[in-house]
Amino acid sequence: MPVQAAPVPPVHKPGLFEAIGRWVDRGVTDFRDHMRGAKRQMDDLNGEAAANSKDFGSKAAEAGKNAADAMTKLPTARMIDGRERCAIAPNGAPDCLAAAEALCRKHGYASGKSMDFTSAEECPVKTLLGQQSRQECKTVTFISRAMCQ
Repeated sequence: MPVQAAPVPPVHKPGLFEAIGRWVDRGVTDFRDHMRGAKRQMDDLNGEAAANSKDFGSKAAEAGKNAADAMTKLPTARMIDGRERCAIAPNGAPDCLAAAEALCRKHGYASGKSMDFTSAEECPVKTLLGQQSRQECKTVTFISRAMCQ
């Protein structure tokens, strides 16, 4: 007995209009999927923006508190202008540490360090009038600015 071959299903050859229809359907489906993804991203961004705006006030208050805390922790050092004569050290150089502290104490601070000084020549009047030699003149140093605490 001869074996019958299985029937071959007829090959469906879509027409031009059917192919265009499938192409349009795929395009519409892809476009719809892209639009849904864009909407999802916009919803996520809106949710983040709402959460951030609610949190903004509390973060601003916290930043203000942190700034106030930082200001209170700054050292109480202040730059003071004045004029205080420096003593002469045993080696002949000016010793302005005591002068800086004296300048700061005059302004109500406990201690200070010299930040700027001025030197001048001090001469007797007779030297200035030309009646004595300049050997009588001395160089003096003054603190003009100190950092006080």
